[in-house]
Amino acid sequence: MLHGLDQDVYQIIRKFEDQHVDDKKPPKFTITGVYDAIKQSNSSLARQKKRPLEDSIDRVLRLRRDEKQEDDEEAAIEEAVAASSPKPKERGNYLLNKQIAKSRNILKAQSSSEMATPEPQASLESERRPNGEPRTKKRRAERKGEDRTPPTDASLRDLGGMDDAIKILVKSITWPMHAPGACEKGLVKPARGVLIHGPPGCGKTMLAKAYAASLGVAFISVSAPSLVAGMSGESEKKIRELYDEAKSLAPCLIFIDEIDAIMGKRENAQREMEKRIVAQMLTCMDDCDPQKMGGKLIVTLAATNRPDSIDPALRRAGRFNYEISLGIPNEVAREAILRKMLSRIPLAGDVDCKVLAKRTPGFVGADLEDLISVAQNDMATDLMSQIARESSSASMEVDAEFQDPPMIKLHYDILAAPLNAIPEDKYILTMSHFLEAVKQVQPSSKREGFSTIPDTTWAHIGALDDVREELMLSIVQPIHHPERFKALGIDGPSGVLLWGPPGCGKTLLAKAVANESKANFISVKGPELLNKYVGESERSVRQVFSRAHASAPCVVFFDELDALVPRRDSNGTDSSARVVNQLLTELDGMNNRSGVYVIGATNRPDMIDPAILRPGRLGTNIFIDLPNADGRVEILKTRIRRTLPSYTALDVLENVARDRRCEGFSGADIENLHHAAAKSAMKRMISQGRGAESASLLPEDWQRALNETKPSVSDSHSDKFRQLKELGWD
Repeated sequence: MLHGLDQDVYQIIRKFEDQHVDDKKPPKFTITGVYDAIKQSNSSLARQKKRPLEDSIDRVLRLRRDEKQEDDEEAAIEEAVAASSPKPKERGNYLLNKQIAKSRNILKAQSSSEMATPEPQASLESERRPNGEPRTKKRRAERKGEDRTPPTDASLRDLGGMDDAIKILVKSITWPMHAPGACEKGLVKPARGVLIHGPPGCGKTMLAKAYAASLGVAFISVSAPSLVAGMSGESEKKIRELYDEAKSLAPCLIFIDEIDAIMGKRENAQREMEKRIVAQMLTCMDDCDPQKMGGKLIVTLAATNRPDSIDPALRRAGRFNYEISLGIPNEVAREAILRKMLSRIPLAGDVDCKVLAKRTPGFVGADLEDLISVAQNDMATDLMSQIARESSSASMEVDAEFQDPPMIKLHYDILAAPLNAIPEDKYILTMSHFLEAVKQVQPSSKREGFSTIPDTTWAHIGALDDVREELMLSIVQPIHHPERFKALGIDGPSGVLLWGPPGCGKTLLAKAVANESKANFISVKGPELLNKYVGESERSVRQVFSRAHASAPCVVFFDELDALVPRRDSNGTDSSARVVNQLLTELDGMNNRSGVYVIGATNRPDMIDPAILRPGRLGTNIFIDLPNADGRVEILKTRIRRTLPSYTALDVLENVARDRRCEGFSGADIENLHHAAAKSAMKRMISQGRGAESASLLPEDWQRALNETKPSVSDSHSDKFRQLKELGWD
């Protein structure tokens, strides 16, 4: 028996049916058609909410189908009985009532034609289930035909530099997956989920597929955006169906790529649907209890390059129990990756994977694969150009005036060459192909905001031997030999502050340290992190250290540190104080600064907040003073050896550097002195009409440069730095 809203809807639908009682093909009413007709009418039902009204329409339509089916069955029985017995005469009053009802229905149809169900919608069947969810019979049929077998194109043996990640997968999934009895009894607590995160191209998806292939269980791979639907409730339904299918295939691995697209933090969600999707995922993962499924496991692997944007409820124990961080590989890992990738490629004897690993700082697995692809293309181009040259030399010479440029000529020569002109045994990669490809491939980490290892070495720096030794002990040695420091009870990395007059080589020293340690290098100019919007500056500081953690070991260099972390006092602003607090938090051990080394540089150390300079943060302060006479000689000789290797008048350089007019020069001033001498030589060559082949720096050029160049640091300024040193800054 119907009550309330269903009874009212029942009357409306019966009314619509009466309007089409004489049609040869009466329309099949749909939820949408009846809903639109009710909304267009002036009945009280038009004010009802959409979802309850649609549910009621669905229930009534199903009831009417059942009633019509019963009526048809009764009519068939009556026809059968009537066929076997004489037909009685109809009574007159029955015929009269039938004619009156027919005429009344005609009048109703003419007066309320606007309420009729539209013809295109009437051709559709009911689109929803009794609970209001859409029917998806076709989608179910397609899902049954999908291949859920493990991948066959990947293997753990093809991966290099992922030993730590594989170790986590083995202890959390491999053994529990093959011990269902122990899982059912609760003797082993398997992981329900593992979150794999890292920068793009580091091998997250490949690791998941290779592990699934080696495990040999059912594998369901989906992309997170494919789980999002437009209609309300559809996205949650897709997630439920995904886990229902996994339960029917258990033991099973589910891999969700780019999970951050649908599992963002609920407090930042702009729509209720996003919150419901996260809640549905939490419920499905909680239902995957091996004790309820006879010890069979359903493990969810997820990949993302933005782990901080995922809802915290997913990252707690019992859901994503373990997190695997695939950062930018170091030199050892890059060598292992290259050896795996090059194991099936013909190589010349001069190819050295260790040298290539040193030449590719900041490269992830995808970059190394691109490096090999570029080297192969260069090799093929060289072979085809060789064939093209041989064919063109045998052909008739063309007038040079009408000859194509080299690259256009090579293009047409390759097209004219016969197919498969190069035998397969010629496709051999040499070291020169790889070294040329390194110049062409830009690592993805650099595009993501990282700075790779700089090419500045100790050979670019003259003098500063004592500073070099201190930096070696503070940064380089802990990276190369961490076991020595651990044996002495020193675990955490130290921070170094380089301070002194401008132009003394603080930035150059930081680059040389990063190059010597072979660590990734992130250079941050202090003011570039500052933003006028509240919270953005602090977020930039967090992002810098997050990237540094992902590429550890890493050297973070803060240039002009005084602009980023000034003293916190009553004269300062709240925004600058928040930035100082954020940097203090990142430098503390609360965030596990393992593998991240910080170097700061400033020429205003008295402006920096004292909390930054305490031991454990930037506790090592190194004063870089203006060079003395011996230092100036070493700096000038180093620069000339690097820029003019053919220059042999070293005695002239020594006399120039020791000249009294050169006193108070910084390293930058000495570089400027060289520029001034080169300009003087250029003027002399132009006046004499000489070419580049006769270019040289004569003593008079240096003398003229000494007369024109002045020190950039005044005596009073340099005395101020020495006073700070005496006050205990060194």
